[in-house]
Amino acid sequence: MTRTVKEWFSAQELADLALPGMPATKRGVLKLATGARWGGEHVRKRAGRGGGVEYHLSLLPDAARAKLMVGDTCRAAEPMDREAAWARFERLPRSEQDEAKRRLGVVGQVEALTQLGLSQTNAIDQVFRQERQLAEARGEQPACSVRTLYRWMSQIHGVAIHDRLAYLAPAYQGRQTREEIPGDAWELYKGDYLRLSGPTHAHCYRNLQRLAPDRGWTLPSPKTFQRRLDAEIPPQVQTFCRLGDAALSHAYPHLTRDRSTIAPMEVLNLDGHTWDVAVLWDGQVVRPHSLAVQDIASGKILAIRHDFTLNHNLVRLALGDTFRAHGLCDTLLMDNGRENAAKAIAGGLRRMRWGKTPEQEPDGLLKSLGVQAVFATPYWGQAKPIERAFRNFAHDIAKRAEFEGAYMGHNPVSKPENYGARAIPYAEFDAIVRREIEFYNAQAGRQGQGMAGRSFDQVFADGLERRPVKRLSEAQLRMCMLASKPVSMEPKTGAVAVEGHRYWSPELGSLSRQKVIVRFDPERMDLPASIYSLDGRLLAEAKRQQAGNFDNLADAREQRKNVRDFKRATKAQAEALRRLQARDVAAQLASPAPPEPLITDEKVVRLVTKAPRRADQIGRPPTTDFDDAFDRGVTAILGGG
Repeated sequence: MTRTVKEWFSAQELADLALPGMPATKRGVLKLATGARWGGEHVRKRAGRGGGVEYHLSLLPDAARAKLMVGDTCRAAEPMDREAAWARFERLPRSEQDEAKRRLGVVGQVEALTQLGLSQTNAIDQVFRQERQLAEARGEQPACSVRTLYRWMSQIHGVAIHDRLAYLAPAYQGRQTREEIPGDAWELYKGDYLRLSGPTHAHCYRNLQRLAPDRGWTLPSPKTFQRRLDAEIPPQVQTFCRLGDAALSHAYPHLTRDRSTIAPMEVLNLDGHTWDVAVLWDGQVVRPHSLAVQDIASGKILAIRHDFTLNHNLVRLALGDTFRAHGLCDTLLMDNGRENAAKAIAGGLRRMRWGKTPEQEPDGLLKSLGVQAVFATPYWGQAKPIERAFRNFAHDIAKRAEFEGAYMGHNPVSKPENYGARAIPYAEFDAIVRREIEFYNAQAGRQGQGMAGRSFDQVFADGLERRPVKRLSEAQLRMCMLASKPVSMEPKTGAVAVEGHRYWSPELGSLSRQKVIVRFDPERMDLPASIYSLDGRLLAEAKRQQAGNFDNLADAREQRKNVRDFKRATKAQAEALRRLQARDVAAQLASPAPPEPLITDEKVVRLVTKAPRRADQIGRPPTTDFDDAFDRGVTAILGGG
């Protein structure tokens, strides 16, 4: 328990205390002070009315000072147990922790001198002189005074030696005041900023400035509003209010899938990809659709097929190529697109939104071959690892020099300047894509999970040694051929990754995104990790996000439940923090009168230009033969003739 000791006393106060070895009258105390030549920094002018002087307790005899230190004149401060003291110490920045260590060393010097026979007063005076000499030698002011040394000694009174460091830690309060923001203005600012239109801080502040004269508001700086909003509104609440529910889903850490537990051809991933390349195919210029099959354990692309659209025949052909070359798989992961959920492929299996009565359907390809179908979450790319490979296709294959002039861009905004210059023949397109996929599979130096610098081909071949290949008969193949330390927090979730493990907690997700230090036990990576700031403060404890198997539906269900709970809590928090809805903000912003027109002269001269184009010509770019051909191709794909 720390104690607050009064250090300065007037002559009358010392007389009233009746301390041992001290006179009991004011006159006696003044006589003692004159005879003992009390002065210097141990005597100061008394504040307030009446004047006079006050004497520091270091001038008193040891017996009197001892009674002041431990007697009834000591006022006990708020008790702090050792757990609370160490918890406070651990959250201090490293600079303040170092200051506590320095104080402990100074206190140790005082105690060492008292053990040699010096009184505490003399020991403190000697240590102070040493500190002052060292400071003067460095050209600095002493870091402590005699009064400060007495306070440190009182702070460790009755404290065990091994706990003194925590009790000697500084208790700096920092800035306790902040600029006041009018309550109505603050609520309006939050309601204006926390809406899906996503206005900027500057825009919201300008809206307040328009209302301030009428409302009588005195507004602080724009930075004050921004700092307070970032301090009071957690990042996930801002994400939900400004970006919506879908963005909030990405604010929760994704489920890391452990591929080390599966062997090649146990779990495959099937998905479609649309190429950003103009291809001349059967007299039409189209953007081909491809359906690729990837082995989850190794990341190898096993097969790819192209067509004008994604359809169940394309699925059948791609699976047939895979099963013929590499054998049958155990599980197939795919989305719930029409081509995958068609009765010819997934007949007899329960799937999302399709086939409400699978028992009455004829068995499709997957059920006939005994392949388990797992349907990924719709519109959720994280559920399909092959999406990572498709990103490589879009950047590394579609933009190759062989496709120069045929590359169309991912969207209208990203179209290159030579858009539509040529269309590459289908046979040439297919040959280049297959060649580049072979290079993609054979490229060494992969550093993903379980890769160890090997290529996808090597990982696939090594894994097949511990799993027998399930070969299909010719009849089954004909059935097929009929027709995914100091570290930086993740920007979206706040999670941290270290040594291939990811850690997250709600407390960590509520912190501002920053670079942190993760402390963990390298022998027990399953234990929670401690997250510290760069200056040594403890920020949060984070649990490891348990990895799940690709073929474990329970892990996926648990992940969905966690995401729902996280989003429900964040939405409730958003409703509590945002009192004004968008319509309330709009109603208040509409109240100011419109600004006066800058031009008041009615005689305004208007420049007369030539007549504009007809309304049916405005916004229509000049067409080319390629555009006409492309339009005809799209029309044909959609069935328009």
